[in-house]
Amino acid sequence: MDRQTLLAFLLIGFIIVLYPWYMSIVSPPELNMVPPSTQPKELINENITPEKIKTVATKKLDSIPVKSIGVSTNLYDLTISNKNGGAFTNFNLYKYQDHNDNLVNLIDNDNSNNMVIGFVSIDGDKILLDENWSMVDNISSLSVERGQKSLTFKTNFSNQTITKKYTFYADTYNIDVDVEFENPSQFISRNQYTLNWNGGMPATEKNLSNDYLFFEGYASLGGERMGSKPKKGKSTVENQNGSTLWSAIKTKYFISAIIPSEPGIGAQVESELNNEKPIYNTEITQSSNSNNRFTLYLGPLDYDSLSDFNVGLEENVDLGWALFRPIGQVISWLLTKMYAIIPNYGLVVVVFAFLIKLLLNPLTVKTFESTRKMQALAPEIQKLKEKYKNDPQKMSRAQMELYKNSGANPLGGCLPMLIQMPILVSVFSIFRSKIEFRGAPFFGWISDLSVPDTLISIGSFPINILPVLMGSTMFIQQKMMSAPNADTQQKTMMYVMNVFFLFLFYRFPSGLNLYYFVFNLLTILQQKYLIPKPTLPGSAIPIKK
Repeated sequence: MDRQTLLAFLLIGFIIVLYPWYMSIVSPPELNMVPPSTQPKELINENITPEKIKTVATKKLDSIPVKSIGVSTNLYDLTISNKNGGAFTNFNLYKYQDHNDNLVNLIDNDNSNNMVIGFVSIDGDKILLDENWSMVDNISSLSVERGQKSLTFKTNFSNQTITKKYTFYADTYNIDVDVEFENPSQFISRNQYTLNWNGGMPATEKNLSNDYLFFEGYASLGGERMGSKPKKGKSTVENQNGSTLWSAIKTKYFISAIIPSEPGIGAQVESELNNEKPIYNTEITQSSNSNNRFTLYLGPLDYDSLSDFNVGLEENVDLGWALFRPIGQVISWLLTKMYAIIPNYGLVVVVFAFLIKLLLNPLTVKTFESTRKMQALAPEIQKLKEKYKNDPQKMSRAQMELYKNSGANPLGGCLPMLIQMPILVSVFSIFRSKIEFRGAPFFGWISDLSVPDTLISIGSFPINILPVLMGSTMFIQQKMMSAPNADTQQKTMMYVMNVFFLFLFYRFPSGLNLYYFVFNLLTILQQKYLIPKPTLPGSAIPIKK
């Protein structure tokens, strides 16, 4: 690996290691990204004291027993309860399995408070309709093999009927949710209510700590994402008014999102840590005078599916830093298109590395030429330092004259590094979290590109092959690029950096390590066989490799 690319890697490494600590110090305790000018004057839960918060507990609701219905489509099966008018108690995805070979379930066992309707009554009480509703449909199961089918739940408050209808589709993760209030002005204060998803989402990956790193809860207000950061021992709440396009809770590979068909008027995101697990609760505030229609998306973090909503929901897919997202989009799109031709994501990664190496070849050549010229000039620069050791100004002028006459530029490698940085960062982010890599095999022991390629385990320590291969090729590159007269300090630094990156990448996904291994290998071959040995002007001695 050339020095500029190595510096980019080092930067990424330090970001990975130090960024969480840095952000915990410099970031504010709450996120507030919505301009005040976009905010209405009132929000549903303003000035509601804890002692006023209560749930509906009428004799009629208490007399309704718990009932569940199984719903199956071509993509998932779910269990839905009449608690709070249709709580999801299981949601199993047919296309995805966990590390125990069971279907991925997107509902925590202890989460029965999703899809709850809340509002402030005209008496000033905050009401949560989380009791058992009656089921209009007297069925025990529902199969949606094509088209669509619906389930309807009803309850009442202050002698007024409230209806919630779910519509399921055969071949999409979208679920329509229609809410209907009878005379809402008779019992709902300010004609505002909330649709809540409480209890977060479960971890689905074997490596829990890594999975938790990707847990997030957001709402889109005024076109900006609003969220809260969980803190140990206490919950944090961010509550804003404004045009609300969606609220969502995501894990590494999956997402639960509520999208109103008409923009909501506010949102709330609450977060807390429960035994190191981040738990997010979200709610959207909506006017009862709207069409009261929502879409629940509960499924994979698929960029195309989320972008179809045209509300910015695809921003929850990790494509790298915000500045580089357009490049990340292109890379993700290209990988998907390549898979349509090469139905093995491991081979796709290999071919993609070839393409990126080809794309960056002119920059790589410039970097190598600049490095070799500087190496060739090193003895002359040392002579100048000895000659003008007592006159820094003359030393500087002599160096500049030497660079000018030789055509060398000490900053010649900076521009190639800067140009490569967006690609490096985007590839790093995408290959760590692209859902298509989850469970995707390559060959042999590499059976899942989203996890380390463990060949065997000695006790509890995994023996991963690709990080070792990646580190070895990195070391070879540095040896090839190092100056022949490199001092002991430079050599020690080279070894330390190799150990650092081996440690850093050891538990990264095999798809990421496969890409960098192939990329490094191609760079070695390029450096050895394809790049000519340049000569300095006025010298017949070629620059040594």
